[in-house]
Amino acid sequence: MSFREKSDWLSFASLCLLAIYFFEIGRGVLGGGNGGGPYYYFKLFWWLVGVLIAIQVVTHSVLALRAPKEAELPLDERERLIHLRATPPAYFVLLVGAFMTIGTMHMGFTVWQFAHCILFVIWVSELLRYGMRLYYYRRAV
Repeated sequence: MSFREKSDWLSFASLCLLAIYFFEIGRGVLGGGNGGGPYYYFKLFWWLVGVLIAIQVVTHSVLALRAPKEAELPLDERERLIHLRATPPAYFVLLVGAFMTIGTMHMGFTVWQFAHCILFVIWVSELLRYGMRLYYYRRAV
């Protein structure tokens, strides 16, 4: 497995950590969630972002130390093609999700719920982008 493929696996897996946050938000919106209020969600979000950054920095450093020459290599044609082919589906999901989120304003969502809908759409599109990269790496494009 190449350094960039390992890096994409790491990014995909660490982004899945934010599913905890969106699960808690969903429970809170549906009424079965924590009664801690916005401070609880604020604290949870920044704690998860801190853990995500720590995982990313530590594991990318370890990967780069294990194969320093491979980490410094520029993108080759195959990797550029993989990155180019993985972006349009994610962009489409982001575009459709953004318009659907705009539609939530007409459904009576609060500003807080609207902001979390946008954040959720960004998260899903990033997961899709990394997932498509991994698919193309495995498919040997």
